[in-house]
Amino acid sequence: GDVYKRQVHGDCKWMSMQEKLGDRFLKGSEVVSFDQLSKNKLIGLYFSAYWCPPCVNFTPILSDFHSDVNDKEQLMEIVYVSFDKTKEDYDEYRKSMPWVALPFGDPRKDELKKEYKIIGIPHLLVLKPDGTVVVHNGRADVQKKKVQAYEEWGAKAAA
Repeated sequence: GDVYKRQVHGDCKWMSMQEKLGDRFLKGSEVVSFDQLSKNKLIGLYFSAYWCPPCVNFTPILSDFHSDVNDKEQLMEIVYVSFDKTKEDYDEYRKSMPWVALPFGDPRKDELKKEYKIIGIPHLLVLKPDGTVVVHNGRADVQKKKVQAYEEWGAKAAA
């Protein structure tokens, strides 16, 4: 468990990212662990909600981007950070998302929103698996540059 990770990685940032996000993500009816999530080169936190028209409009664009980026191998995962008002809305909205989600009502959403100074939704924050911010406003990049945005983020993350 945690002691093993501390010894192997020796990186408290790694642990704090896991603490920030938790260890239980939903993908369809499956449960995904932080270990599985952290194998990606980049992680996007997608702050969104079903009641928000700009969010509902951006989600299919992000879904296409997610498919294009991960076409040959899994390079980037997105975590849906829900601001839905009801479990029904959350469940319905999640059907349109090919990525993982924090469970409905997870209190971490408010901590993440505060820590990363998220003012409005939809918002896509791009991070390295250790929690380092690569790009604060990934939404604009995805809309303008499509899959090229991932290439730029990857280069920035590796620098």
